[in-house]
Amino acid sequence: MSVPAAVDHEQGSPGWRRTNFLSIMCVFLLTVSFSFTVPFLPLYLQDIDGLSGPDAALWAGIATGLGGIGSFFGGPLWGALGDRFGRKPMLVRASFAGATGLLLLGLCTSTWQVVVIRGLIGFMAGAPAAAMALIATGTPRSLLSRALGQTQAAMLAGLALGPVFAAVAVGFLGYRNTFIAAGILMYSGSIVSALFIREERVPYVKPAKGTGALRLALRTPVVWSALVVVLTLSYAAAMIQPVLPPFVVTLLPDGASTTAVVGWLFFGISAASAISAVLAGRLIRRFGLQPVLLVSVLGVAVFLLPAGMSSTVGQLAILVIAMSLFQGSLQTSTVALLPGVVSAAAVSSVFGLYQSVSALSAQLGPAVGGGLAAAFGFEAVFPIAGTALLVLGLPALYVFRRLAHTHHATIAAGEQAVSPGVP
Repeated sequence: MSVPAAVDHEQGSPGWRRTNFLSIMCVFLLTVSFSFTVPFLPLYLQDIDGLSGPDAALWAGIATGLGGIGSFFGGPLWGALGDRFGRKPMLVRASFAGATGLLLLGLCTSTWQVVVIRGLIGFMAGAPAAAMALIATGTPRSLLSRALGQTQAAMLAGLALGPVFAAVAVGFLGYRNTFIAAGILMYSGSIVSALFIREERVPYVKPAKGTGALRLALRTPVVWSALVVVLTLSYAAAMIQPVLPPFVVTLLPDGASTTAVVGWLFFGISAASAISAVLAGRLIRRFGLQPVLLVSVLGVAVFLLPAGMSSTVGQLAILVIAMSLFQGSLQTSTVALLPGVVSAAAVSSVFGLYQSVSALSAQLGPAVGGGLAAAFGFEAVFPIAGTALLVLGLPALYVFRRLAHTHHATIAAGEQAVSPGVP
C-alpha cells in the first residue's frame, strides 16, 4: 500500500504538467458525459415508465437528490482512502464507476431502478475531487491556483457542452441509447486516467491511532472554517437555478421558444463561469487569494441584487451572465483555499470534505430558492440570495482569515502545507 510521495512544492513533482493536462482532460470528458443525463432525466422516466409530466419531475428530483446525498456521504470516505492509497486510484475508481452507472441507466426499465442507480452513482462519485487533489499535490506552489482554475473551467465547460451534445444525440439515438453513449464516452476518460496518468508514491506507513489524515483534518479549526466559507459562498448561485426558467417564461412574449431561450441562457452562464474560472487563477497569482475572493463575492452580490427587477429577458441575461463571470472566479478562489489548510498527506481528505459540502450546497440552494419563490415570488429570490451571500459570506471570510493566519496553514507536527496559506 502506498500514498503519493512528498514533493518539492516550489518545483512540483516530476511530470506534473503532463499529469495536470491529463487530469483536466479526464475531468472534462467525465463532466460532459455525466451532464448528458441531467436535462433529460424526467423525459427519460416518462419514456421508460409512462409517468405523467409532474410525476416524472418528482421522481427525477428524488433521483437527483439521492445522488446528492450519496455524494455527501461518499466524499469523506473516498478522500480518506485517497490519502492512504493514492489519488490516482480514486480518480480511476470514480471514473469507471460513473461510466458503468451511466450504462446501467441506459438499460433501466423502471423508475425505481433509475433512482437506485442514480444514488449509487452519487455515492461512487468524486472524480473531480480526486483530480484536484492529484493536481494540488504535484503542481508548483506558484502555479497551483491557475491549475485549479483550469480544472474548474473544464468542469464548467463540460456542464455547458454536455446538454448541447445530448440534445443532438437524443434526436438521432433516443433517450436510452444516448445514456448508453454517455457511458461509453465516460469510459474514455476512465481509460485516460488509468493508463496515462502517473503518480509518485512512497510506502504506506500506518498512522498512530487518532492521527489519520481525515481525523486530523476534522480536528483542525481552519479546515472547518474553510468548509464554512465554501458553503456560504456557493449556495447563492444555486438558489436561483430553479427560479431562472419560470422567471424567463414570465418575461417572454407569447409564442416565443422558451426551451431555446432558457438553453442559450444556461449555456451563456456556464461559458462565462468557465472563462472567469481560468482567469481567476492568473489573478490570484498576481494579486493574492484574499483580494480576488473578496471582489468575487462582491461582484456576485452586486449583479444578483437587481436581477429580480428585470423587465426583459435581455436585462436578466446581462445581469446573470455578468454575475457568472464573478461566480466562476469565486469557485476557483474557494477551491484554492483548501490545499493551504492541510498538509500534503491530507489533501485528498479535505477535497473529499469539499465534495460533501458542495453536494450539500447543491441540494440546499435550489430547495431554499424554490421555497422562497413559492412564498414571495420569483423576483424576490435574487435580492435575498445576494443579501444572504454578503451577510453570511463576508463574516465567514473574516473568521477564516484570522484562523488561517493564526494556524499558519499547518498540521501534523508542523508539516508544511501544500500551498502558502492566505496572503
